[in-house]
Amino acid sequence: MTSLPATLTGLQHALALGRLSQQESLSAQRQRLKNLDLRYHCVVKVMDEAADNGGGKAAPVGKPQALAGIGLVHKDIFNTAGRAPGLGHDHGRPVPDLAAASAVQQLQKAGASQLASVVMAEYACGATGDNPHFVRCINPLNPAAVVGGSSSGSAVAVASEIAYGALGTDTAGSVRIPAATCGLLGLKTTHGLISQDGVHPLAPSLDSVGLLARSAADARQLLEALTLAGSARPALTEPRLKAWIPETGLHDSVAAALTALADDCGVTQHISQLAEHRQLTALSEIVLHHEAATTHQSGLLNNTLSASVQAVALPGLVMPLDWYQAAVRDRGPRARAFFNAHLKDHDILMLPALPQPVPDWSAVTPGSPEFDVKQLLSLHSFMGWVNYLGFPSLVMPIASDARGLPICAQFIARPFEERTLLAFADGLEIKRFGISGITRHFSHLQS
Repeated sequence: MTSLPATLTGLQHALALGRLSQQESLSAQRQRLKNLDLRYHCVVKVMDEAADNGGGKAAPVGKPQALAGIGLVHKDIFNTAGRAPGLGHDHGRPVPDLAAASAVQQLQKAGASQLASVVMAEYACGATGDNPHFVRCINPLNPAAVVGGSSSGSAVAVASEIAYGALGTDTAGSVRIPAATCGLLGLKTTHGLISQDGVHPLAPSLDSVGLLARSAADARQLLEALTLAGSARPALTEPRLKAWIPETGLHDSVAAALTALADDCGVTQHISQLAEHRQLTALSEIVLHHEAATTHQSGLLNNTLSASVQAVALPGLVMPLDWYQAAVRDRGPRARAFFNAHLKDHDILMLPALPQPVPDWSAVTPGSPEFDVKQLLSLHSFMGWVNYLGFPSLVMPIASDARGLPICAQFIARPFEERTLLAFADGLEIKRFGISGITRHFSHLQS
């Protein structure tokens, strides 16, 4: 079997040097997907090779394609050419004239091949990614550890080296939670930066297309393909950091890792309380419940939705409409107030991703003897309010806990400053882990 580099940028380098052809690269990636999915159970639909952009052939002269020869997978919430996604409910269905989602098309224009559509929580509802319609995904770092949701299959595929990157969607942490549980870089983009055409909604004013990758450099390659020139601002060379490290509610290992990182990065201001957090979280939940109820109104009224979907959508049916209207009306002023308080004089706000070490499935699965509701709620406690504001947010690993599982930090920037987040993350990876650190981190998965 052809040996493949551990990162997308590494594969680009190998292709550029002619160490393998695009056809050889994609053939090896497909074989690896076939082999590894038997272990990790994250694939819903393997795509036909005919769907490749150019079938793995070299790009036409004068039209370089940065992602040619690169295999990606995407959450099964994106339309693909001729196929409607299963949305975590089933295996999808053929729709002959259906166009691929805009984001998928953008990646294909850059030469990327979609290898598969992958498992998600049903209708994007569920912080754990558990789904009764599919075999449970396995966390490549520890089979007992939870795989976050709802972009669970996307994270498992990237962390297991089934694919070099993946699209997901993030409504209340659905990209960032599985990135944190699987030790990946997960980017929630600014609301509206990437087109949601052809992406099935949950709560449209909170939904954002996001991506999962093994390194900041890999994520940057995907972001460049997804965004139009000038649609995101250039990276700041030396961003100013502010850190929110809550004085209560954090596990000691998480607090220690964040404090060490803040010191290492030269954080210029520390705060132990973010006064807006609780109110912004409440507002985000009001919007989520109302818009999810609108999206799934028919299923709610006909009682055809599973318990996980009902838990998200059902409260919106009984919630007073003026609550939702007030939350939407206040969004702009609250976003400006947050900007002025935290990002006017700083470029990045650092905070926890998860307040506790990555929990096991048994701790977050209702009905399990070890179920702990606090552990379940902690998965999204620092997530959904960022969607309400619409700001970009990045999660990445910064340390390991006592079991060797990742401790991750979250970084929030001003709208459309994704490149600043990725440039900062790239520098941090090199500084803390060395240039080859990402390769070493994933090498144990290649057996």
